Amino acid sequence: MIFNSFRIPQSKAIHCYLLMSLWILLIVVSIYKFLETKPKSPEPEIISSSYTNLVLDAKTKRIFRICNFPEDITAGDEGAVVDKKWFLKGMIVLIRHGDRGPLQHIKKISTINCGTENNELISSYKAYLYNQSLPGKIWAGPGPFHNFPFIPVHPTQCHLGQLTMQGVSQLLKLGGLLKNNYKHVWTKLGNLKPSDVLIYSTRYRRTFQSVLAFLYGLIPPDILEKVNIHESQSMSFCFKDCGCPVTEKLYRNVKKSISHQLQSHPAVAALAESTGTSLFSVNGEPVTSSTDPHFIRDALLTFVCHRNGLPCDSSMNCIRRQNVVGIFAYTDWVNYQKWRNASWKRYCLLKSYGLIRHIVQQMLQMVSNSGPYLVVYSGHDHTLEQLSTALGLQNDPFLLRYAARIVFEVYQEQEDSENNQGIYLRLLSNGKDITRQINFCKNIVNVDDKVNLCKIEDIVRFLHDDYFTSLNVTNFKDACLR
Repeated sequence: MIFNSFRIPQSKAIHCYLLMSLWILLIVVSIYKFLETKPKSPEPEIISSSYTNLVLDAKTKRIFRICNFPEDITAGDEGAVVDKKWFLKGMIVLIRHGDRGPLQHIKKISTINCGTENNELISSYKAYLYNQSLPGKIWAGPGPFHNFPFIPVHPTQCHLGQLTMQGVSQLLKLGGLLKNNYKHVWTKLGNLKPSDVLIYSTRYRRTFQSVLAFLYGLIPPDILEKVNIHESQSMSFCFKDCGCPVTEKLYRNVKKSISHQLQSHPAVAALAESTGTSLFSVNGEPVTSSTDPHFIRDALLTFVCHRNGLPCDSSMNCIRRQNVVGIFAYTDWVNYQKWRNASWKRYCLLKSYGLIRHIVQQMLQMVSNSGPYLVVYSGHDHTLEQLSTALGLQNDPFLLRYAARIVFEVYQEQEDSENNQGIYLRLLSNGKDITRQINFCKNIVNVDDKVNLCKIEDIVRFLHDDYFTSLNVTNFKDACLR
């Protein structure tokens, strides 16, 4: 009797154990099937799935903001200092190029429509460019870029790394918005001479075409055709301070850290591999970078930012919402970790030294009334990212969106017309006043409780006395040799 009473509970326990084991096995198999890499096949047919698989919600809103659609670009707080006590001497603008095609070949790229709606502004811009290209027309503007097309050659197609017409539209609108913000507070904007304007662009079609569209929206067209666009040999705009061997070692340290982070997240690595296999190919074979989440992120933007839907293969195995959200969440986290990395901060200090030095020189020339008074650098996400890190600004993932901008405003205090009280700078990121974030600004002046100004002597002192303190050296040459 005792034996029987013991056997019944034991059999129930064994039965429950078997059911539990089966249930766990089914879960593991389901997860594996979700994460496993799809079989490699020579260039499967890609079908565009319904765009409703990436609807706007709390998690995807951040992704769409990175696209910076032309209709989403709005006026910021540039030119907000309207107090007559302050006189705007000039402005320095750094822009990232507009929307472009992916940097890696993606399957069936020709099926993606990278065009944009033709509006009055775009039509006016095209007509202006057509007049400049007429036989016998001499235009100073292109300078070393005279062989470059002014706008994308194929308006509706996506080409590797090339600006799209959506990118052109972004910069046209941005230039127009800044013009509207400044025309009432900076009368010089409408009376600029060609010698008052200094423009630099890296030697890429996308940066040249971007700054051309931006300037068309910002300054009078008859001045634009007389302004020479100078070429920068470096994406960092380092000018005479480029040779720095130690930056290569610092960058390898950063890449090594990023690689270790991915290895410690096997689920993300599996997700990246399966997503990358569905995106990349060269002659039917996946490319080496197909497992890099950052390359995958870049390729996904081509689909997301042109509302073409996420791709599916012939078996209707689609890249789904969770793939996109997961990749972007992980890369945002990696970028935040990178921003806290000591090697990254040192790398950015050295890469941006030449640019910051050049910016300070332009500020001092504005103050001395020798000009130029409008300076524009047309660069890349790396340009803005390195500069913001070197200035000690907070990590901002939206700083790197297409057609992003950083603006330095230079003001002169004129409380006493015979004895100017001081020169100040104001820094804005995508229209937001972030002057208080600059780590070396010790003398902040608050205007109207919403505008902050930093004494220009603070950035001069930072550049000459404190720039290399964290590197335990006193000059650029020693910092690059250690």
